[in-house]
Amino acid sequence: MNKWMRAFNMSQYTSKMVNGEEYCDQDTSAVLENKIMRQSWLRMLWVQASFNYQRMQSAGFLYAMLPALQKIHKNKHDLTMSLKLHNEFFNTSPWLVTFMQGVILAMEKGKQPIETIRSFKVAAMGPLGGIGDAMCQLTILPITASIAAALALDNVTIAPIIFLLMFNIVRFSIYIPLFNYGYKLGLTALSSLKQQSDAFSRGATILGLTVVGALTASFVRVKLGAEIHLGDTVLNIQDGILDKIMPNILPLIIVVGSYKLIMRGWSPVKIMLGMIVGSIALHCITLAFFRK
Repeated sequence: MNKWMRAFNMSQYTSKMVNGEEYCDQDTSAVLENKIMRQSWLRMLWVQASFNYQRMQSAGFLYAMLPALQKIHKNKHDLTMSLKLHNEFFNTSPWLVTFMQGVILAMEKGKQPIETIRSFKVAAMGPLGGIGDAMCQLTILPITASIAAALALDNVTIAPIIFLLMFNIVRFSIYIPLFNYGYKLGLTALSSLKQQSDAFSRGATILGLTVVGALTASFVRVKLGAEIHLGDTVLNIQDGILDKIMPNILPLIIVVGSYKLIMRGWSPVKIMLGMIVGSIALHCITLAFFRK
């Protein structure tokens, strides 16, 4: 479910991009000392501390980026635009998030257009989230936990400490190098990004929407139990009619409808409550009119 929510919300802000919006101060001479860089990736450990279902990790991400952004943007208007940008919806793997952080810091330092930075965030957070969940949450965490559990069954009293040590050694061996690699990669890519920013933004947006479309069919589940009785034959409306017109048409309708409501200013909480009420109402209608 988390993967779906992450991917679906990628598309929330693509229509809100401000074409050609750039920072006023184009000075790229700001120096990010090791102290600021270390403070930035350390703060990213709390990326989920203010997790919520409207913007998810945005508050934690902004908190981690803040020291470097204050160093980069001396112009108050530029700093305000940057803070607004990084307070938008954001959700990805807390294991691999430092890679994105490093690239984005390099893009901020190079004063890339806001649309380009936003496009990278929208396109990268979904795929990185899927990779991080599969590699870390579903592989590294169970392995280290099972080792510690086996030790605990053998009456090793420090098994919890061993688990924490193994888990965090593996995590930091990924966490810090990814941050440094992302920052260096971002710096080397700045020149090409400046020349091809429009193509990059378009490609990143297409990639993000492609992921949304693929995960819509894979993760959204809508089951309509309405049936029509034709003599001795029972015809399920979803399987026998709607899916014959287009497979997974109901999930598509739900996703498109939710997207339209979000674009009109509805909050995700209201939409989820509406889905709950609508599901109950449809269930009652189905029992009353479509089943004997």
